[in-house]
Amino acid sequence: MVRFVKLTALLVWGLSAFALHGEEIPEQKAMQLLPLSDDVWLHLSYKEVDGFGLVESNGVIILSEQGSIIIDTPWTEQDTAELLNWAAARGMPVTTSFSSHSHEDRTAGIGLLNSKGIDTHASKMTNAILEEQGKPLAKQEITGTTYALAEGVEVFYPGPGHAPDNSVVWLAGANILVGGCLIRSAETDSLGYTGDASPEEWGPSVQKVLARYPEAKIVLPGHGLPGTRALLHHTISLTEGGN
Repeated sequence: MVRFVKLTALLVWGLSAFALHGEEIPEQKAMQLLPLSDDVWLHLSYKEVDGFGLVESNGVIILSEQGSIIIDTPWTEQDTAELLNWAAARGMPVTTSFSSHSHEDRTAGIGLLNSKGIDTHASKMTNAILEEQGKPLAKQEITGTTYALAEGVEVFYPGPGHAPDNSVVWLAGANILVGGCLIRSAETDSLGYTGDASPEEWGPSVQKVLARYPEAKIVLPGHGLPGTRALLHHTISLTEGGN
């Protein structure tokens, strides 16, 4: 049975976070849902990562009666299924998804979404990487620098950074920038995992995002707490410091 637990310790902008999980999942590892606006929710999922320990990963679900949209799947198929059930229970089932790059914290749920008939999207570059790795591919391949995923939902590829294929997503109606792993959180002083990174291009790519979205009020990094456009400047500073 799925239930909600209010987590008073996790407060951002005065908004309470909620945990969504089954009884058998430890509470600290449960997927959490946090409202960022009336129809945009942050989903946080968790996984043990060698060398990093228990790591949280951020994604977004945009609720709509015309069909909800997932930006970056949760880190497991189980959490992805829970997220689908949560949206469906509210009469706003998921119809579309976009994964911002090929790493597992963005794409782990693609296979499940495909099996549910959901219209999955990723860049052509992301799909090529997934195919090389023998992983499920998104049904729709995006090409070019910008793509309108839905009304007011823009995908933008600024160039390599954390990964060769990392994109960001702009939610115009809410002034929310979903930065994915291209953007680092304020509480971190490193660039995190850099196994697929392009350090020399990372900063210039973030500069393009900074210039394109001056109206951003909330910036969501791939990991860690949401913030403002200051996260873009922080990320650029980290790339210049060689962390």
